[in-house]
Amino acid sequence: AQVHMGGDLVKLQAVLQGLTTSQVESTVLSLIVSLCVLLLLTRKFLPAIIVLLPIGMATLWVAGSMVLFGLKWNVLTVMVTALTIGIRIDYSIHIWRRFETELENDPKNPWKAMETVISTTGVALMLSAGTTVCGFLVLLFSPMPVVQDFGLVTAITVIFSLILCTLFLPVLLALNAMMNGTDKSAEGESEIETQ
Repeated sequence: AQVHMGGDLVKLQAVLQGLTTSQVESTVLSLIVSLCVLLLLTRKFLPAIIVLLPIGMATLWVAGSMVLFGLKWNVLTVMVTALTIGIRIDYSIHIWRRFETELENDPKNPWKAMETVISTTGVALMLSAGTTVCGFLVLLFSPMPVVQDFGLVTAITVIFSLILCTLFLPVLLALNAMMNGTDKSAEGESEIETQ
């Protein structure tokens, strides 16, 4: 005799397992595609990784916060990692491009460029993120717990994306610019010595 389990709970479990598997695959694929796009934009490997690194961190932070808040993966929250990448990549590109523009004006002072980026583009992103967080927190008033969880997790995603974008990414960009400046000055000194 062959015994097969059936019913709504078994179907739901199968759907959630399929969603989790596809979530991991789509997240990895999204990160790879994002890296390729950033490589086309930056034409350098290290800046592309620097812009992409906070995205991966935000994804891990969101998954960890779900565990801390006791939120379960469901049909809606399973989309959060892809949403994190989508939100985060925009924020990162805005900060990175503004930093590059400011650095062209004063290439010897990356920390001043970082201050300018945070005081201009950073403020604009904070206001944008604030409206997005408020919009998703409205879902907490929904009578459906699944929708409430989705609203909370998405708001957390936006907050983490903003924190990493305005605090962590500019520091990485400034350190990278300083290393590149040091390398260029060392090359200039070696050329002078050889002459």
